[in-house]
Amino acid sequence: PAPVTAVQTHLTTTSSQSVSANTRVNITGLNATITPSTTSKRIKITIRWNGEHSNNINYNQVFGIKRDTTDIGNPAAAGVRPVGMAIVAVNYLSDATSTPDSAMYSYIDSPATTSATTYHATYLNKVAANLYNQRTVNDTNNTDSERLTSNIILEEID
Repeated sequence: PAPVTAVQTHLTTTSSQSVSANTRVNITGLNATITPSTTSKRIKITIRWNGEHSNNINYNQVFGIKRDTTDIGNPAAAGVRPVGMAIVAVNYLSDATSTPDSAMYSYIDSPATTSATTYHATYLNKVAANLYNQRTVNDTNNTDSERLTSNIILEEID
């Protein structure tokens, strides 16, 4: 078998971004680009995100994937329900200061191209506020405010 082509973006520094209510955004820096060797190759996307939304309604958010500018892998729209691939693994409900949330999900895509293709992790929340990546909202220098990493891995598969 041919060797696997894989790329990874591993985020070790913190970031924050403003998010509007009910608007899907790319998560800052959580993207990677791969060039499939043939049009029949599939791409396995694995995403691991850690961070925290500044509103304590941390259970009304969904994560997904964009191929370049196109959302992929989501269920069909169903009224006003938010769609995506994952939600946070809530480890401290309704906390928006010191306990990070996490999401991990994967998907196999068939881009049918040999052009460079960029995959982005996406985020949607029903509430406008700030999204803090790889850190907690307060990011206080104490043992209650963890700093973590996030990553996206792209693997070319048959």
